[in-house]
Amino acid sequence: MSKKTDNVNKAIEKLTQLKNQLKEYNQTVQVRELQDIEFEMDEQLKNLKFWFDSLYSYNGRSTSNAKKTSSRENGKKGGRPPKEVTLKKRRITELEDVLIPELQHQKKLAVDFEEEIRLEEEIKKLEEELNLIRGL
Repeated sequence: MSKKTDNVNKAIEKLTQLKNQLKEYNQTVQVRELQDIEFEMDEQLKNLKFWFDSLYSYNGRSTSNAKKTSSRENGKKGGRPPKEVTLKKRRITELEDVLIPELQHQKKLAVDFEEEIRLEEEIKKLEEELNLIRGL
């Protein structure tokens, strides 16, 4: 939960406790304690109103500079790219930065000639996939 939601829940709990205390004190009628409870309830109500206002005033707002900048950049490009484009970019990055370099490293460390050939074939397949995705 967010800090705002936690504070709202705490204020509600405190008000519930104060309400129960007020019921108990009402039976014995001790004026000074009732005034303290009333003051505490007023403080908690102000706190609750503040957190509710702040909780709902930020809904839908962009608060991060990075979020604002990326939103503007995407707007210049025509909005959010289609999922297919995003997935292709993600796969290209995965192939270039992770899979192919890892296999090339394993090939260098290969002890067995057959393993080296198998790794070379896997690298070729991944490079073909990369070229296919790029449209080369």
